Amino acid sequence: MFRRNRNDEPMSAQERTARRLQQVGRSLAGERGSRAANRVSQAIGCGRIELCDDPNCPNCAD
Repeated sequence: MFRRNRNDEPMSAQERTARRLQQVGRSLAGERGSRAANRVSQAIGCGRIELCDDPNCPNCAD
């Protein structure tokens, strides 16, 4: 599972693919598309994007 990259490390090809699928899924179908994108990216071996709702999470807070 991938979380937001905070330490300026380069992204792997798998993470880049998973994040792109997540972006496309959200733009097309919102939260439902996000869940579908996670299933697709996991099925093709790219992993999942872990979504966090905690506003105080240091990895996810904007």
